[in-house]
Amino acid sequence: MGGLEKRGPRGYVRPQGTNFATSAKSRESVLSLGSIAHLQYYFARTGLLDGKGGRLSKKKDNNGTLDLSGLDTSFLAPRVVGLDEDSSYASMGSSPELLAQTHGGMMVESPTQEDFGYISEDEDDPHMLPPTTSTYKQREIPVHHPPTLEDLKTELHRSLGEAEKVLAEVKQNPMSPPPSPASKVDAASPVSTSQGWYEIQGMHVLDIITLAIRAAKIYYTAHNQPARLASIKSERKIRAELLSVMEVLKRMATRNFSHGMRTEERETIENWVEGVHDMLKQEEAIEEAEQKQRASWTWLDNSWEGKEIEREYAFMKSMDPDSSTLPEFTPTSSVSDNSLPTAFVSDLKTGLRLVMLHNSVVKKSKRQFGAIDKWHTDFAKPYRCAENLRFWIKAAELRWEVILKVDVMGVVTGTDKIAMQGFEDAIWKWCKKVREEISGEMKL
Repeated sequence: MGGLEKRGPRGYVRPQGTNFATSAKSRESVLSLGSIAHLQYYFARTGLLDGKGGRLSKKKDNNGTLDLSGLDTSFLAPRVVGLDEDSSYASMGSSPELLAQTHGGMMVESPTQEDFGYISEDEDDPHMLPPTTSTYKQREIPVHHPPTLEDLKTELHRSLGEAEKVLAEVKQNPMSPPPSPASKVDAASPVSTSQGWYEIQGMHVLDIITLAIRAAKIYYTAHNQPARLASIKSERKIRAELLSVMEVLKRMATRNFSHGMRTEERETIENWVEGVHDMLKQEEAIEEAEQKQRASWTWLDNSWEGKEIEREYAFMKSMDPDSSTLPEFTPTSSVSDNSLPTAFVSDLKTGLRLVMLHNSVVKKSKRQFGAIDKWHTDFAKPYRCAENLRFWIKAAELRWEVILKVDVMGVVTGTDKIAMQGFEDAIWKWCKKVREEISGEMKL
């Protein structure tokens, strides 16, 4: 009443020990705070609450409410009857001494300091929790790189080795004969005692084989060249083998591993493990053959200065699935009009070799898409050769992002020398673009 109440700074309270919710503990925004006490200290000391509920908060517009903050409250001060309003005695109506007398001689203190948690701004306050260097430091969450194909293959070999080991242990302990229906099994008999061991053994087999199946599935799905696996074993057969092994494990668990692992069940799993090993060996043989083939590619060297056409022809010959029948290149500009078309242009103007060459390069690339799925093989009509060339030109634009300008009908007829020279230039342009991409993929 008399103005003795000393309000603390708004928005500035003693930091309280607060636990974050379970759903918020793992959030990145919460982890970067350190603690709620440091956040309160930071807001209070930096004045972030000023103007937003803090010490210097602006008054909100009262929408239809009565604001008494601007009214004169001098009439609330106690007055003495018979004295003038401007007397010195009346002016002491709000003094602490007068209020102390009116309350029985005891000074009334503001309850805001203790009851409402307000504290002073003394920096030496022992209750204040100072921030540390890691309080507001953004913590980077480490993200591990995905495993490579070699890592997945190593994990698959390890899982298959564990599976072979556990199957060998099961083979050393054959299944006990099931009890006859007429005989009564005693609780302390050897048959009932061995059942617990069979359950433990069955669970161990189940865990190891399941991990092997998981490793094989991840390797199949994450392979960067599924066509190579399909050439060894079809996807349908791979899925059928995995499902057969899982069905064996399901039957074992359904009967609660009674009387141990049966012979046919063990043989089914062993055949699957051997089949996976054989597939990995065949894949390694294919990789070795590809490495030997790459070693014979002379166009990978950079010692072709001034021999660009010879380099593109060598690239073309190494990628052609029927390279033995590819004619030698003779420039069209070096022959007479009576000798047109040359053997090289005459062989390629049908478009069939270019289509096969395009599909062969797509298979060798790491980005196996954009292959040509239809073409003509009967060239009795000229339009069929023209369509093959258009298929190749459009596939070059979509897959290799190279624009080729070819007078298709002039090449097919074999009489336009300028059209055939442009056709040769388009072939070398296509070879250069494709060769650069294949070389870049091999360096990765």
